[in-house]
Amino acid sequence: MKVSKQFSGKRIIGVMAILLFGIVSQANAQQTYTKYCNARYGFCVEYPVTFGMEPAPTNNDGRVFYDRDGYSMRVYGSYNALEHSLNDEMKDEEKGFDLITYRTKKNNWYVLSGYKDDEIIYLKTYMSRDKEIFYHLYISYPAKFKTDYNKIVSKASRSFKPGS
Repeated sequence: MKVSKQFSGKRIIGVMAILLFGIVSQANAQQTYTKYCNARYGFCVEYPVTFGMEPAPTNNDGRVFYDRDGYSMRVYGSYNALEHSLNDEMKDEEKGFDLITYRTKKNNWYVLSGYKDDEIIYLKTYMSRDKEIFYHLYISYPAKFKTDYNKIVSKASRSFKPGS
């Protein structure tokens, strides 16, 4: 009788763990997003509604979004005061990586992804048509959470649109 009670208790714990995992997985799959648009530079990006948002800086160039597990997403615009080309900007940003695992460039944008210390870094930058403004999406998070954040990074990247 004692063995069957232990077995039943273990079975109940196992079923509860499976149900809890299913609820957590379903919550991640059904993540709700909201959109942030910057009035000064005109860019927009989507982020999970559960994330925190830092107050706008004095110059209102963008925002920082974060969660408690180390995910940080910074979106901002900047004037091209040094008159950089897109290639110049990309080369400068490459210096912030220990290892670049993905790199692509098109006419008015580029993406860099890789590692800095124990963090994954993802950077997407657009250049305005008149070459006067850069629009940046900079995401970092602990490498150990790569699988957990893949969908969020993908959604943010696809939704990130420069100003007009």
